Amino acid sequence: MFFSGFSYQHHQPAGSPVDAAAAAPYDDSDHNLTVLLTFGIFFSFILLYLVAGVIWASAVTACAVALSFCYLKARRRSAALRRGAALRAAAAAGAPGGAVVAAVALSAIPAFPYKREGAIAGGGDGATGWAQCVICLGLVQVGEVVRRMPACKHLFHVDCIDMWLRSHSTCPICRAAVELADGQPAPELPV
Repeated sequence: MFFSGFSYQHHQPAGSPVDAAAAAPYDDSDHNLTVLLTFGIFFSFILLYLVAGVIWASAVTACAVALSFCYLKARRRSAALRRGAALRAAAAAGAPGGAVVAAVALSAIPAFPYKREGAIAGGGDGATGWAQCVICLGLVQVGEVVRRMPACKHLFHVDCIDMWLRSHSTCPICRAAVELADGQPAPELPV
């Protein structure tokens, strides 16, 4: 055994009477039991600390996830309140209905960098086709920031469509209404 070299025997001075019980107060089975209990207690504390650490880490992670959900819910609520405030402010200022819708539509339509659509499965660069902004009559380059109309899926430069929506509430091409319904899903972005 690992600690077999250690001895619990007492050293008796020479000439003293030797008692069999006093000469070996501990036998080998007591020694093994003591070592086993010492290591058992030591490893049980290590295991206890590991389990407590896992429980603590799980609790902290659960709290972080709950706080994230609360933050996102509050952020969505404040965005809806801002849209409502913009709508009320525009109505109070006497703006026409189109300008009110345009103020709400600008904050609801996401902007994203343009990527070509229509990838070919056979390989190569995979991108075909092109897009044109009908407001400025310019081609949309890969990487330019654009907006896609949610109802009709037409694509425009951000600066062009923002200027258009400040005075109109419809798509410049097909005249579809820009207003998003509350339950309507967000527009699909190209991949």
